[in-house]
Amino acid sequence: MTPIWLAIAGLALLVAGGFVAGAARRSRHAAADEAEAVFADRRREVRSEGQAQGLQSGEIDALEEELALDFVAGMEADAPVRASSALAPTTSRLLLAAATIGLIAAGLYALWGEPNAAVLAAAPQLLAQGVDGDSGSLAELQAALAARAARRGDDADTWFYLGSVRMRLQDYDGAVEAFTSLRELIGSNEQVDRSLAQASYLAAGGRITAAVQQAMERVLAQHPDHPDMLEMLAVDALRQADFKSAARHLARALRQPLGEGRAAILESTLAAARSRLDPQRPNIEVAIAVEEVTAPWLMVFARPIGGGMPLAVTRRRAKAMQTIVLDDADSMIETTPLSAGGLVEVVARLSATGDAGSGGAEAVSEPVDSTSAPRIALTLGSGPSDQSGALPIDRTLP
Repeated sequence: MTPIWLAIAGLALLVAGGFVAGAARRSRHAAADEAEAVFADRRREVRSEGQAQGLQSGEIDALEEELALDFVAGMEADAPVRASSALAPTTSRLLLAAATIGLIAAGLYALWGEPNAAVLAAAPQLLAQGVDGDSGSLAELQAALAARAARRGDDADTWFYLGSVRMRLQDYDGAVEAFTSLRELIGSNEQVDRSLAQASYLAAGGRITAAVQQAMERVLAQHPDHPDMLEMLAVDALRQADFKSAARHLARALRQPLGEGRAAILESTLAAARSRLDPQRPNIEVAIAVEEVTAPWLMVFARPIGGGMPLAVTRRRAKAMQTIVLDDADSMIETTPLSAGGLVEVVARLSATGDAGSGGAEAVSEPVDSTSAPRIALTLGSGPSDQSGALPIDRTLP
């Protein structure tokens, strides 16, 4: 029995004790009041009879005194019997009433209260611990959330936490069930659809089934470049040895704001996918040196000579030295790939926001043609626009 139910049982016992004690006091008071009324009636009768028989007042007083003494003696002799007879039925009734009240209180608490409140309150902290969290505590939280979901199926937070905990416990089928119930409750929501897509994907063994595809399409309809969905598509493409599609999905994902660790993983995966493509495919390899890293982002894009809509673009964390590859995977529009653009110029630009429109130092290359697979080098100085930083090395790969 949990502490909260022990507390409820103790409270019910206190209520019962209070009722019984109150009943005893009321019974004793009632018995005393009844005795006093009987004595008063008997005293009036003695006085009336004495006066009717012509007795003197002294004789009547003596009869009243004798009556009083007899009454007191009789009260003392009959007190245990009267107390027992007066208290017994009242106590049994009150004990029954107290038990009933205790059961009602427990039932109402079970309906409206939360026996696992202390466990549920720890949900945000446990989920924030990452993969190193206490699995025993997570299992206890999962049981508490499942019990609450059974009682309060209309509570959206309960379903969300239940799905999240089951994901951490690798119960992916259970997570799908929880997130599905949540979506049925609150309707379409990007966060819920994303969680449902991820749970369905893992429950299917990392494969994009019809159910997974349906959930992913709902997310992508709201956020076409959602990195989680693009990463899942990339992994599925890699599994099918479709390295071109995998590179395209990964390149799009890397254009989104990502943490350094995750971005590094996706960059290495993209490099691995590109290594399986034809090395003679149209591409531009750009070696970039930054003299002073004054902004967190580096935007690299290929555009028509003199400016215009970029044909291909990528975004990376700014570093002192790094090499970027632009190819059709980085194309802004699939129907207008980099390989169809002819001569282009490559721009490298530091950005405080990761937006190509807000720039700091930049460098622009001489015209190059991606079909010749050129390798070029660009250097970004500390000024807002550094055309002299362009060091074109327009040569084809061997």
